[in-house]
Amino acid sequence: MDRHLRSRPRSGFTLIELLVVLVMLGCLATLGWFAARQVMIRKQCKRNLYAIYNALEMYEMDRGTLPRLAFFPDKPQTDKDSPLVALRTYFSSPDIFVCPAAPAYHQALGITYIWNVTLNGRKLHAAGSPTWMMTEMSALSENVPPPHLGIYNALYTDGHVRKLKKPPEALQEM
Repeated sequence: MDRHLRSRPRSGFTLIELLVVLVMLGCLATLGWFAARQVMIRKQCKRNLYAIYNALEMYEMDRGTLPRLAFFPDKPQTDKDSPLVALRTYFSSPDIFVCPAAPAYHQALGITYIWNVTLNGRKLHAAGSPTWMMTEMSALSENVPPPHLGIYNALYTDGHVRKLKKPPEALQEM
């Protein structure tokens, strides 16, 4: 009887083969979750920039021009040239000024976007090609990687948020 069982071919998978397949599926699920999370964070950043644009549009409708803001305010929570202070009546949550992909120490400042000071006191829809208005502060240094897996989000005067692989060229001249 033992000879009969031994000569019979085995069917099925070994425990090791099953464990390898489970580990591979776990890795794929983790990568999928990470990619989905990054897409969600990038979209939240874009929504933040659209909300800032809406606040700037309302400000311009009330006052005739864009506000005079600092490139990056010294004290974002209290300086009158901070977007948080200047636009306070035009947004519902100050969280719109914080990119969720920014490092925690930048998020603690209350603002993670920088302002194009050449737009101070100008009209939003001035003639000419669209100009960048705000982008992530990590664009200031070549030593800091873009926050969205190699991409910066930048808000333009036409209301669009564009994905950039490099910081806006005009930023490099500032």
